[in-house]
Amino acid sequence: MRIDNERKLFVCLRVDNKMRDQLAQAPARDKVYFDGTDPRYLTTIRTSEDNYIGKIIDGGTSAASMDDLKRNLLSILTRVAPGRHRDDAVKVFALDEGEPPPVPGKEEPEEPEAPIRGSYY
Repeated sequence: MRIDNERKLFVCLRVDNKMRDQLAQAPARDKVYFDGTDPRYLTTIRTSEDNYIGKIIDGGTSAASMDDLKRNLLSILTRVAPGRHRDDAVKVFALDEGEPPPVPGKEEPEEPEAPIRGSYY
């Protein structure tokens, strides 16, 4: 096992249906808090199973600052998606640099389908 101090971390919450609806209906003035354009605020990352909203931070961030990050994340979410967000629902994931986070406001291009060719045995 080795330590990769270059890998970014994502401190986040899973977006449930209620939060997704709240984010979609947020006033335009509040969208800056979660549209990913400002690194001081939140960004949304989609996985194959779920969507997550949170902050991207540098690897090697001190453990002491993680509590501040969690409070900041929950504070912003309380503003844009009111409700009870549990402390223990906040997760930390390592980001895979192979796939950069989506650019805000841009749709991901669909990959063209490869032509189907005969099998070679």
